[in-house]
Amino acid sequence: MNLAWSDILQRYRGSLIGPFWLTISSGVFIFGLGPLYSTLFGLNVKTYLPFMAIGLLIWTFITGVINESCRGMLDNASIMKQIKLPRTFFIFQILARNFIILLHTLPIYVGVFWYCELSLNANMLLVFPGLLLLLANTFWIGLLLAIVCARFRDVTQIVGSVLQLSFFLTPIIWNPRTQHAPSWIVDLNPFYALIQLARAPLMGEPLTAKVLAMACFCLLVGGGLTAWLFIRARKQIVYWI
Repeated sequence: MNLAWSDILQRYRGSLIGPFWLTISSGVFIFGLGPLYSTLFGLNVKTYLPFMAIGLLIWTFITGVINESCRGMLDNASIMKQIKLPRTFFIFQILARNFIILLHTLPIYVGVFWYCELSLNANMLLVFPGLLLLLANTFWIGLLLAIVCARFRDVTQIVGSVLQLSFFLTPIIWNPRTQHAPSWIVDLNPFYALIQLARAPLMGEPLTAKVLAMACFCLLVGGGLTAWLFIRARKQIVYWI
């Protein structure tokens, strides 16, 4: 967390409001396009805006971790060759840095909460276990991609293309409840499950069994695969970079 915070300070050194520029740009984007898309889709803006806003903020966090993890080992090659550190150290740093950035977008959620007149309820407390499950999943995804991209550099470009396609296939700017889509796109989409872990509680909705099952399945299978790969490859990583 200390190194992650130091990275953010270095990135915004000399700026008057620092990382809150991300808050402003995200807020302008959400409050600008939210009403537009709700009109195009024929939806109530106060129903649609929270779904879109929280979805975009969580998606930005997930893609930030994924994109930075692709070069997590490569960008720290000189450190890894000189200092003996756990290989997972840099993934934790990336995860912490993006989580701090996510926390800077809380004012947007407060603004959406107030504008859309959402009400407080007990379901909102589920955001804490939901976030823990989200962080656990993004950690193994980041570690897996860091290892694979250290060995095969072209995978970074493939990941970027997959994320672009996934943005449109994942219910972020469209809602499966109000817009028709094949059920398998939602039920079998791991990104949707990860986003819903935080979005559903923040909207005052309970976490569904399908979302929890998909998130836990990804954690067990993906985490197990990543652990196996990490054990086999951790000694070779320093030679790949």
